[in-house]
Amino acid sequence: MRKDAVRNRERILDAARALFSERGVTGVTMSEIARAAGVGKGTLYRRFPNKGLLCEALLDEPTRVFQRRTMKLVSESGIGALEKLDRFLEEMVLFTEENLELLYGGQEPLCGSDRVERFSHPAYDWQRWTVLVLLREAEREGAIRRGLDLEYLAHALLAPLAVDLYHYQRHVLGFSSERIARGLRDLASEKL
Repeated sequence: MRKDAVRNRERILDAARALFSERGVTGVTMSEIARAAGVGKGTLYRRFPNKGLLCEALLDEPTRVFQRRTMKLVSESGIGALEKLDRFLEEMVLFTEENLELLYGGQEPLCGSDRVERFSHPAYDWQRWTVLVLLREAEREGAIRRGLDLEYLAHALLAPLAVDLYHYQRHVLGFSSERIARGLRDLASEKL
């Protein structure tokens, strides 16, 4: 990548981060981001055709940190799979809470079939796979009953963390992130 392209990308991300922090993702236009970054709209749109891709770029580092924490958790010895699953779901709530503006606002341009594409995104697939591995481990440990549809349950346990529902629960219903995490723990432990 050319030096000026790298510089422009960083300027765009810095401007977007500042504007999003100040006014929220949905309250900022792409034109405002280009102006604040000191780049032309063409430069902005070539790099980031929509705010969703800008949000995805801004989520890159927090996602990597979250994944490293998860890998450490999953590889810990002396902890049962259900406890690891509880802790992973709690970490998911924390990640969602800390990054809700980017997660929620980044989906603003999505509509129709594009909204369901998130379920084939590598980030979601990694989350689903982590839950599935922990469920399979819990089954091997005898911590959950045999014969459950673990693939379905992996999706079902992640469903309450869908960003639209999480945003609604936090900002319309007024649920705390602790209440959401507690509910997820109940789902993961009570009925399996």
